[in-house]
Amino acid sequence: MPDASFPEFPYHPDPRGTGFVVESETRCLACGTVRGYIYTGPVFAVEELDEAFCPWCIADGTAAARFDAEFTDVELGVPEDVPSGVTEQIARRGPRTSSAAATADSTSYSDFS
Repeated sequence: MPDASFPEFPYHPDPRGTGFVVESETRCLACGTVRGYIYTGPVFAVEELDEAFCPWCIADGTAAARFDAEFTDVELGVPEDVPSGVTEQIARRGPRTSSAAATADSTSYSDFS
């Protein structure tokens, strides 16, 4: 189901291709909307939040803000010299990523600030 308005994630350019976002009729826990896609990757939060969020609520920060959630453990997967604003984006406003996924298009974390 193509969607021209699918959100962009600069540090994970193809979350559908990697399987972290899949087609689904699941209602997003953050916005209450069925958008046709759901995030399937890990969610680091107090609550168990498997397959709970649409990519739009991850991209705009709604999911992270409402559930104090993170999607990438930046302590383990992000180099120390990455700017804090980028680290925040990776942790709270993007699907699970790794250095390999984030640099798949030859763009490094440090290219963004």
